[in-house]
Amino acid sequence: MKGSVGTVHVLCTVLLYTVQQASAKLCWEECTDLGVVQNVDIHGCRRRSSYPLQQDFKCNGRTGPPCTTLRGDTVYLDLHWKDEGHQNITQNVVWQSGFFDLPWVGMETEICKYTNGGQGCPGSGENGVSNVQFPIQILDMYPAGKYNLKWEILDRTSEGSKTLACFLITVKIM
Repeated sequence: MKGSVGTVHVLCTVLLYTVQQASAKLCWEECTDLGVVQNVDIHGCRRRSSYPLQQDFKCNGRTGPPCTTLRGDTVYLDLHWKDEGHQNITQNVVWQSGFFDLPWVGMETEICKYTNGGQGCPGSGENGVSNVQFPIQILDMYPAGKYNLKWEILDRTSEGSKTLACFLITVKIM
């Protein structure tokens, strides 16, 4: 009986370690000097078949394994940033093609309903941190390839638009 309890303990430890290692992680970097982005993740990315057992998952900014998806997938952006308050949040997502920026077609721009657990706009996050949990549909019309994306969260006020957060990520569509 004592041996089986030890075996169960070892198996639980290995399972817990594997789950922690396989939890979502995304390589990203902030694209402004605001220093407000605290965390960016995309839940639902598909990973290399060898991850996490044979490859170290390390990021240097956005350099590292991309978020890999298939056409038809829906994945979920999870962004946390320092927020002093906002009025009417929108987003702008562009593909940095290397020649010029192209709008990422099919992305919803009105994202208040995805902000701070649906509390929306105007507002600010708990303890000065806001978050957006936004569904991203990987449309069938997107060609397979690797895309460097620039994602900007903007606040529209009567004085104009102000950048609240900006980050760079890489998405691979198969």
